[in-house]
Amino acid sequence: MVKVVEVPVRYGETDCMGVVYHANYPLYFEDAREKFIADLGFPYAELEKQNIMAPVTEMHLSYSSSLRYGDTALIRIWVSKLTAVRVTYSYEIFRKGMDLQFERPCVTGFTTLCIVDSETFEPLNMRKACPELYAKYKEAVECELDEE
Repeated sequence: MVKVVEVPVRYGETDCMGVVYHANYPLYFEDAREKFIADLGFPYAELEKQNIMAPVTEMHLSYSSSLRYGDTALIRIWVSKLTAVRVTYSYEIFRKGMDLQFERPCVTGFTTLCIVDSETFEPLNMRKACPELYAKYKEAVECELDEE
């Protein structure tokens, strides 16, 4: 399952060169991730009520061109790897109006999140602790599924 999420570039996200400051792209990743998981039927707020959190344990970004104030970012997001305790999301950020099929994204990247107990921060096995979430992730995964 691949989703595309629109996020407007806000003035406060740009730097003195008029482009999106590099440290703001992870916020766009999070906007897309929040929408993605809500569309699966598991909004973050609901998971937190179940004492489940998903901190980022790894992140990578690669920049090829910049977004500017007034642009709308199109964030293509999908689950690229899934294990019992971790989920990896991949992202491509385009400027609205770009051809998502043929043009090079402005930014690419991924984040890996570990599913943890919100009180102890110990990793949780999703298959046992939240099997419904794991099943939805399994349906959504686009690449690598590790059944171990």
